[in-house]
Amino acid sequence: MGPWRRARLGLAVLAMLGVGLVPASAEDLALREAVSMTGTAMFLDSGAPGLVLAVVRGDDSVIQGYGETVPGNKAEPDGRSIIRLGSVSKVFATDLLATLAAEGRLGLTDPLSRYAPAGVSVHSFGDQPFSLLDLATHSAGLPREVRDPSVKEGDGNPFLAFKRDTYWAWLGENAPAYAPGTTAMYSNFGYGLLGDAMAKAAGNSYADLLHDKVIAPLHLADTTLRLSDAQRPRLMVGLDPFGKRDPNWEVPEIMYASAGVYSTADDMVRWMRWHLAHGENSAAALSLAHAMWRPHDGLARLVGVEVTGAEGMGLGWIISPARDGVPLLLGKSGGLGGFMTYVVLSPNRRLGIFVAASRVNFSMFEGLRSAVRQLAAELAP
Repeated sequence: MGPWRRARLGLAVLAMLGVGLVPASAEDLALREAVSMTGTAMFLDSGAPGLVLAVVRGDDSVIQGYGETVPGNKAEPDGRSIIRLGSVSKVFATDLLATLAAEGRLGLTDPLSRYAPAGVSVHSFGDQPFSLLDLATHSAGLPREVRDPSVKEGDGNPFLAFKRDTYWAWLGENAPAYAPGTTAMYSNFGYGLLGDAMAKAAGNSYADLLHDKVIAPLHLADTTLRLSDAQRPRLMVGLDPFGKRDPNWEVPEIMYASAGVYSTADDMVRWMRWHLAHGENSAAALSLAHAMWRPHDGLARLVGVEVTGAEGMGLGWIISPARDGVPLLLGKSGGLGGFMTYVVLSPNRRLGIFVAASRVNFSMFEGLRSAVRQLAAELAP
């Protein structure tokens, strides 16, 4: 049975159960039905215990939940169910980067060495220092991860192998593999350094900066780097790559910028609306955030940055051109702590789509990606 046939069957079942039969205007009806069709197909194809889909189009928005928040609990996820964004956290980090740049607190082309801890030297590739922009576009020539070798795998929380001191010590002993701006290689390590540099530039912790510059102004009630006791019961529980319930280990502070954000579909709708609104107070930051800073054309290598169908990197965003009925999209994916996530924005069409499935299985991501792009084509013809 193909995904769209399964989707129709799923919609029929939902209708019989009375789920999703919310009164809608004639204008909203096509939006709701397109979201329901796509969300049901994605859920049935994902094998995840639960899935949440949120869509913003102009002034309208729809949130749909499928499955269970915890395997076996029979509680359907909704807009208040808490999820881990994984690497979608990176575009929250670049929101902060763009905001600080627009305020003149730092420059995108500032060398990272300007923000190194006291006594730490930052090796460069020859005489070419790499910049904050190189970090934000994964083009600084740095490895994907740098682990503390003294932390053994299998000793509890695996994220404890990622340490601030280890990150900066690596830079004092090793040079980037390539000249900055010549090779794109996805680097969680680089985003950890970027978050630390922003904290140094602004004279505050990364957590406080993200709260003060992004979370609080947008009224993101459940977007956080550490869950409160009141929030924990709403955290969805997914499956790890081995099909077991993921323990949802917390990440250390050096991972906040790369993978540390928790959020909800309700908050993601507010965040997408901000990205699509271009209000006067944020126009400069959003112009920086949405620009393509590193075209793929001419780069020597592209590793781990969703090359197919894309044409370059923005600040954390993969940018794909309008093609085959799909509008120009800024996209970012993530996978961590029992969740696969994907968000796309089409600023020209005031369209945003976010999906989170509670199962880490990187082979299923292409199905999520394809379904989201198809939905974008349907909603922004």
